[in-house]
Amino acid sequence: MEYAGTYLCGGRPEIVASYSEVRNRGYIRKIFALIHARSEARGDVFQGITGIPYYYKQFGYEYALTLGGSISVPASAIPVAPMDEDPFSIRPAQYDDIMQLQMLYERERSRMHERLPMLATSRIDASYWRWAISGSQSHEPWKPYMIIDRMGEVVGSVGLARVRGIDDMSMMFCNTEPHIRLADVYASLLRAVFATAQHVPTWDSRTKSCTGVRLVLGVGHPFYALVAQMPHVAHPPYAWYIRVADLVSFMGSISAVLEKRLSQSVYAGYTGTLLFDFYRGGLQLSIQNGRISAQPWPGTPGAHAAYPPNVFLQQVFGIHSRQELAQAYMDVRANGEHAQLLDILFPKQTSWLAPLD
Repeated sequence: MEYAGTYLCGGRPEIVASYSEVRNRGYIRKIFALIHARSEARGDVFQGITGIPYYYKQFGYEYALTLGGSISVPASAIPVAPMDEDPFSIRPAQYDDIMQLQMLYERERSRMHERLPMLATSRIDASYWRWAISGSQSHEPWKPYMIIDRMGEVVGSVGLARVRGIDDMSMMFCNTEPHIRLADVYASLLRAVFATAQHVPTWDSRTKSCTGVRLVLGVGHPFYALVAQMPHVAHPPYAWYIRVADLVSFMGSISAVLEKRLSQSVYAGYTGTLLFDFYRGGLQLSIQNGRISAQPWPGTPGAHAAYPPNVFLQQVFGIHSRQELAQAYMDVRANGEHAQLLDILFPKQTSWLAPLD
């Protein structure tokens, strides 16, 4: 994962289960302890998991990072093709397309939302593109296709689900070259994706015929504005569970990000201390002429900011602002310049993690 351009190594536990006859004996808790130990031994500074409501909070996880967000367009709403040949179509990506795929993807994950870039994004390298293009029998997550014009020139790319597990066909990413307007492409693309869906395998025989196209493009993708006037169903984003066992180490990993944010604010060159009370321990951020370091702190009275355990992660990973957290939790507090510093160092910011299962 890249966090504001800084690469972070993390672990993702999957899949967590136990036989029904041995449930309620604490095995999952022990398994998570082993998973966390292994993850931390290899240098991961966080763990993330997508899962059922509340359950993973008991293992130190907190909803903290944007997950998903999509719009479903029914087949009946997809514009009818022109009388002549469709101006754009799609074809499976080939190994020769990897460099262009990479450039298109980098452009997409640098897009803005509410005047800010994406906070956390997935880093994809050439080896992953090769795997995604290959004839893998994996059911997840997607297969890359190239968007082409009538002359066969590549003008963009799109990721489509390898296996259709729901009624509609999922589009996992979509981007075009800078000189190509998505507004000129989107209708052809919807038709092409829907046509491709007829040949995509399904999870099982109970899956119904394809009913439309689902744009699983995260929050604020420009494609959404183009289909806003069509009949559609919006699906709000869920959230990643994030666990950070050693917040001091994690702050060290993102110190360059924090220092950059500070240097671009009215507190550039600031010197001071920011003390956090998490009610079960604390954290100290020491700032010297704009340079930031983190140290343990017991969280005694005298703190400049307070958050219930793990709630601070919601601000660190951008899913909520300090003001939103203060409204939702009576025990989130900060005042004066320390509140302003928190807003500068940890702004609310949308993320888009392309699935790399």
